[in-house]
Amino acid sequence: MSWHSIWPPRDLRAFIALAGSLIGGAGLIFFSGMLVWALWKGEWPVATAAQRIDYLGRALLGALAAAAIVLFALGFAINRRKVKVSRSGIEIEGGPPAAGAVEQAGAAIKDMAGEG
Repeated sequence: MSWHSIWPPRDLRAFIALAGSLIGGAGLIFFSGMLVWALWKGEWPVATAAQRIDYLGRALLGALAAAAIVLFALGFAINRRKVKVSRSGIEIEGGPPAAGAVEQAGAAIKDMAGEG
């Protein structure tokens, strides 16, 4: 029995994306919390307050950028998409349209409830 028979590729990608988002989110929250704690409660001289605010702002902007990258990557992991950047512009293709995905989810919920 292989993993292909247990989970279809789309479900496997969705599981990996979910696990990655949970682990990545926990890591980003932990990093941000420890940074705030160190710069806030650390025994720093008052003269370094402006420098601490600068470090805090830059680090938290980095954490937000990392979170945005993770969310963007999740869209690629769950729905197969292809992005091509060239001199003529950006081409994005693949994945179901949003309305179709909502209808599919509604049908799946009705099937699970025995209404379909």
